[in-house]
Amino acid sequence: MGVFTRPDSPWWWLYLETTKRKERTKIKIGQTTAQRHDSRRLANELYHQRMNELAARLYKLPTAQPAIRFEKYAATYAADVIEHHRGKRRELELLVPLVRYFRDDILSTIDRDRVRAYMTARKQKVSARTVNREIDLLKAMLRDAVPKYLTTSPVVGLKRLPIVTPKRRLLKPAEERKLLKVGDEQDRAIIILGIDTLMRLGDLLDLELTDRDGAWLRVKDPKSGEPYEVALSPRAAKALDAIDTERYYFTKFRKAENPRDWAGSVRQRLEYLCREAGNLPYGRAIGGITFHWSTRRTGATRLLVKKRIPVPIVQRQGNWKTPDVLLNIYAEADRGDLLKAVGHSAKSARKHG
Repeated sequence: MGVFTRPDSPWWWLYLETTKRKERTKIKIGQTTAQRHDSRRLANELYHQRMNELAARLYKLPTAQPAIRFEKYAATYAADVIEHHRGKRRELELLVPLVRYFRDDILSTIDRDRVRAYMTARKQKVSARTVNREIDLLKAMLRDAVPKYLTTSPVVGLKRLPIVTPKRRLLKPAEERKLLKVGDEQDRAIIILGIDTLMRLGDLLDLELTDRDGAWLRVKDPKSGEPYEVALSPRAAKALDAIDTERYYFTKFRKAENPRDWAGSVRQRLEYLCREAGNLPYGRAIGGITFHWSTRRTGATRLLVKKRIPVPIVQRQGNWKTPDVLLNIYAEADRGDLLKAVGHSAKSARKHG
């Protein structure tokens, strides 16, 4: 059961399987969806913390934990834990700055103040969203260090940085035509497949010739879970046919020794293509073109809004576990319909929607 709620209580509760006990936390459930999400994350952290503490008592583990430096612990954690995660490529990216900063720290000396100092320093270089993802990984690492190296994790319940989401936008058809005109076969194919198949960038980079069966592609090891099939549009099939390769379709983006750098190669190439296509705006910071929004998000929006494809079909094509993202896209796009419903002309609705 782990973390649960009760109809008569505004707090999250824990069910501790080791002792078969139920405990009330001091974490309020919250009213909004965002509050419930954040509070449940804190409750889950507390649950893992309590289970580790109980395990230490139950098995009478020694109270004096052995000392280990963060760099050594991180290497073991990467090999034994991250390696088995579907999102390992991204987690390894997040681990790099953590190791750089905490490299020589004894694990037991890392406290909340030290972690907050890290958050402050990193915020000067990357977005708050990235800092929060790095801290989430650090929390998992310190949580798993209990009870062998730590008595308790010092960062349970540590608040994340507030996020101001920059305005992002979809790829315009005219911009798409310009990008496709200046790119080579692999450039064109990765953009077209991203838009038409809704595949994630990591899955595109792993795509092999043997994954194709006519108008279908098999995604063998998706980030989201079980393997699945995706339908190829005629132009996507034609774009793949134009690539001359013996194994991987997108070999030019896979040249870096470390796989976690492959996605960066795509983004750098997209930035270059934007310049070549007439200095199209690039980058989330300025509300410009980004790979995810210009491919997967743009493709989903076109299917939902322009072609009026039902949400379940788009969800299956893009392999979303839940339709939440698609429903948000549809709700945003339908603002124009709301304006028309209250008397705006079609032209006015397009302008203000």
